[in-house]
Amino acid sequence: MKKLLIIIISLFFLISCRKAQIGLTTTIGEPVPWNDSSNFHPKNAAFTELLDKYKRKGLPGISLLINDNSGTWVGSAGKADISNNIDFVPGTVSKVASITKLFMGTLLFRMMEDSANTGIGFRELDKKIREWLPSRITNKLANGNMVSLGQCLKHETGIPDIIEQDPFYLAVLNHPNKKWTAEELLEYVYDKPAGFVAGDTAVYSNTNTILVTMVMESQTGRKHADLLKQYIINPLGLSNTFYQPHDKLPAFVAQGYYDLYNNGSIVNVSNLVTGSGNGYGGIYSNLFDLLKFADALFIKKTLLQPFSLARMQTYGKQDDTNLYGYGLQKSYLDNGIDYGIGHKGRDLGYTANLFYFPNKKVLHIFFVNYGTDADSGLKDVFREFTREVVNLSLQ
Repeated sequence: MKKLLIIIISLFFLISCRKAQIGLTTTIGEPVPWNDSSNFHPKNAAFTELLDKYKRKGLPGISLLINDNSGTWVGSAGKADISNNIDFVPGTVSKVASITKLFMGTLLFRMMEDSANTGIGFRELDKKIREWLPSRITNKLANGNMVSLGQCLKHETGIPDIIEQDPFYLAVLNHPNKKWTAEELLEYVYDKPAGFVAGDTAVYSNTNTILVTMVMESQTGRKHADLLKQYIINPLGLSNTFYQPHDKLPAFVAQGYYDLYNNGSIVNVSNLVTGSGNGYGGIYSNLFDLLKFADALFIKKTLLQPFSLARMQTYGKQDDTNLYGYGLQKSYLDNGIDYGIGHKGRDLGYTANLFYFPNKKVLHIFFVNYGTDADSGLKDVFREFTREVVNLSLQ
């Protein structure tokens, strides 16, 4: 994403004359589906002021959920659609971005628990992806014939990141309505040099999760989007979770914004869709559905068997700020024992967080309909917001 800004500034005009993939927001989001007691939470005033503060600082729309020993607090501020004057409410559906990877990691473990039907078990984490994928693919990927499925989940492959390739963004801008296949995306990293020897370290790469979903499909002969519904979305009753472009998005999806020209004026970039639906991004959801997911995965621990969840949290190498388990991140490591487990989501026009802090038994989930994956004046504002959310919720 670091090189993206120059490209999209010079070619952004191409988007204006193309049919939008994501329509304008025309209705407000869903109401709170339980008896909302947020006003009685001991930190209600502090959380409310926090959201108002960062709305004033320029973040267009925010929703926040805190689940702790005092109950569940939800709140929001700003707009889901600025031009249509639609409020961003706790039930607004927004893009989870790379939290999609947490869903995919969990999906794989659900499939491994059901190995009698899927044919894939826990031992397959150490199996080379070349045993599932054709040589016409693995031969053209750096380290493609030596990396394992588990290394893909832990970002220990050294395979270049599709999101860092300028030609890919040029193609997105020229074909904004294109529904990318996994193989079409991989073409942008074919014959690129490896970032490191597989297993030596960990460097986050969206390409890794593309490969994970390709393995799922090769193993089962089914679309991974259908497997996601079967094993996670339907059993949990996630009625406000959508996997774009496989699912039609509702009319209360938030627009995504970004300061393209770095002049303090934000632009709607919702339809700069960067390969959604191939494992590394594309899920849209709201606070309520992500709470169901996180509660079942991390709190009540009913979504996965204990062995699976423990294995998923077997951490490997560390990058600058995270330790990587199988499809999840251990983050906020500076907090010592008060670390969080879950995943961040950062995209061009959208940002999200889902983290459970087991020592304090605190869960935070938030959405911001502003992109923080590339640099802008609001990036530091967002970082301040995140720090305040973590610090206040853990107090």
